[in-house]
Amino acid sequence: MPKPTTTKSVPRTLLGSAIAAAVFIGAQGANAAEPTQIQTKTGAAQGEIALPAIAVTGQSDRATTEDTGSYTTGETAAATHLPLSLRETPQAVTVITRQRMDDQQLNSVQEVLENTTGVESYQSDSERTSFYSRGFLINNIQYDGIPTVVGNIVNGSGIGSLDTAFYDRVEVVRGGSGLLTGTGNPSAAINLVRKRPTRDFSAAASLGAGSWDNYRSMGDISTPLTDDGRIRARLVGTYQDGHSYLDGYKPKRQSFYGIIEADLTSDTTVSLGYEYQDITPKGSTWGGLPLWFSDGTQAEYSRSKNYAQDWSYWDNTLKTAFAEIEHRFANGWALRAVANQYRTEYDAELLGLVGRPDRATGLGTYPNGAYPVALASEGHSRQNTFDVMASGPFELLGRQHELVVGATSSRRKASQADIAPFYAGLVPVNVYDLSPAFPRPDFDAMARIPTRTRIKQNGVYSAARFSLAEPLKLIVGGRFSNYEIDDVSGNSSLHYKKSSEFTPYAGLIYDIDKSYSAYVSYTGIFNPQTDYRDSSGNVLTPSKGKTTEIGLKGAYMEGLLNASVALFETELDNAAQMVAGTYTPAGAQAYQGTDGTKSRGIELDVQGELARGWNIYAGIAHFTAQDGDGARLNTQLPRTTAQLFNTYQLPGQWSKLTLGAGVQWQSRFYKAANTGTSTLGGEQDSYAIASLMGRYAITDQTNVAVNVNNVFDKEYALQKGDYDTVGYGAPRNVMVTLNYRY
Repeated sequence: MPKPTTTKSVPRTLLGSAIAAAVFIGAQGANAAEPTQIQTKTGAAQGEIALPAIAVTGQSDRATTEDTGSYTTGETAAATHLPLSLRETPQAVTVITRQRMDDQQLNSVQEVLENTTGVESYQSDSERTSFYSRGFLINNIQYDGIPTVVGNIVNGSGIGSLDTAFYDRVEVVRGGSGLLTGTGNPSAAINLVRKRPTRDFSAAASLGAGSWDNYRSMGDISTPLTDDGRIRARLVGTYQDGHSYLDGYKPKRQSFYGIIEADLTSDTTVSLGYEYQDITPKGSTWGGLPLWFSDGTQAEYSRSKNYAQDWSYWDNTLKTAFAEIEHRFANGWALRAVANQYRTEYDAELLGLVGRPDRATGLGTYPNGAYPVALASEGHSRQNTFDVMASGPFELLGRQHELVVGATSSRRKASQADIAPFYAGLVPVNVYDLSPAFPRPDFDAMARIPTRTRIKQNGVYSAARFSLAEPLKLIVGGRFSNYEIDDVSGNSSLHYKKSSEFTPYAGLIYDIDKSYSAYVSYTGIFNPQTDYRDSSGNVLTPSKGKTTEIGLKGAYMEGLLNASVALFETELDNAAQMVAGTYTPAGAQAYQGTDGTKSRGIELDVQGELARGWNIYAGIAHFTAQDGDGARLNTQLPRTTAQLFNTYQLPGQWSKLTLGAGVQWQSRFYKAANTGTSTLGGEQDSYAIASLMGRYAITDQTNVAVNVNNVFDKEYALQKGDYDTVGYGAPRNVMVTLNYRY
């Protein structure tokens, strides 16, 4: 990471042309030996006015979005580890900036991804949300560009509940990302970029209160620990508590992030940090409510209905420690080494309902009727990751090019113990009043099925950006990966090892003019499928494939506004597919690998500033996907989604007021009958959800913001047909937040 410079925000209206020119020249020529002088003639009567010399040194950080007020970024290294602008990156990239997260109150990673072009969420219940892109599950997660596995996405301890207060931005690179991650689906890679300490003291705090007695507080302090700022620290903490639109459900989250950064020399920086997130909801749901009556008609419920008991919970704790050192050489090269350790723990006791109750009574007689099903699960994991990387420019054939080369090694151990789902009782539940309540089963006396998994990964990677001609750039690279897994579940075991698996990457970018560029890219795919097991409980072997993509990108107003359109096609073999009515020994859904899976589609994305004071984010994504037999893939996902959110700071005397509005739209989705986890299926029609926001600056440091979600109180299902149940989205809700920043 480039060494940050001491910068202070200056209103644009105060920037005269001479000052702007001096800063620009100084920033572009940071290696120049002499400062720049500018003289301005204002006529013979006034004579000459010589402005003082202005010297600008240091490196600018074009990637950081905090305090920029922007909905875009100047550069990202999320696709190739090469610092490139969005226009120079030969893949579809969306960046959710700090400003946008604050404007929309996107306080969890789930909320961020649900507002990102080309990302679809599938929420099974209150705690389990899986994210998809281009028809495939997203399982590529990175912290500051370093890949990791955060919990177990399929089993519900994934990234959705992570608090976003710690992050400067969230970068989403759609398509294959094997160059950096080594493994993963051809869906998208999510890169969580942490905030860093500042050389000057700064502090921020917020207090929020909203619907259903939902409360949130946040504190953020960054301070130099020495007079010259060479050693500095930052602490961020959040606490969120309250109720929900679901009866008896009480989400709770508390988190902490701390980092110390020190300049050992002017060219060497070290960082030590720790992140802790504790997610402890009560009354957690497991699945939805029965969708079908015994006569074949559909049931409908109030959106607040919830059969989870007061003893139901699903706790997750995530701990991350990291150390980083970077040295910057005089020739423009940099060497960076990062060590991370991720620990997760989860513990759950849950109760759900399955069956087909009687329409008249809401009950039924065995085997018809709605019956409670219980399960319990606990587990923990630890992953150690080390990455070392060198990057910089080089000259060849009279032109300057860039190169990055690195190596990554990781070791992950995970264990869990499950009590397989079982009927908690044969007394049917009345679905009209969800009675009777069910006491906690004696889980402590029940046998648990243990599972232990060890995964070793290491690899070397490299990418070079060649300047073939002034308008033509070629990025080529690849990764050699070694992968090994040992998995023991119950009485079954699996050992799988793959050495020297090569994942290629190539991208060609042509600058049409100063605003537009066209690109084509190719990425290889190697995806171990450790979250999926067959009917014997064995982990599926990896899937393999490729993604090709062509696109057009535009950058306007010196990069303040970025736009792109991308066409893609993915081919994948041995992809995990559900096997209807088949389960693992632990009671989970069983899968099998199938060849010939294909996905293709189009994505459009706009992010940045349309005009002074007018920020916008907009996107449309459409895909089609089918398995090797030609059947529609993942029908529970909408094929088309659209996003729009924009804010406008009023001019003149009304400048203290900022107004915003947005809408999310998605096409229908369905669960086909007699497939996977559904017997009768279910369908949700297309729908749109609108949102509003307003912010008023009480003083220069204090403002109050109001966010209204689902303005028109649209009723819609989050999932419909999974295990023949249904779960609903939140009704209209309001959040009022008081913000202070020093």
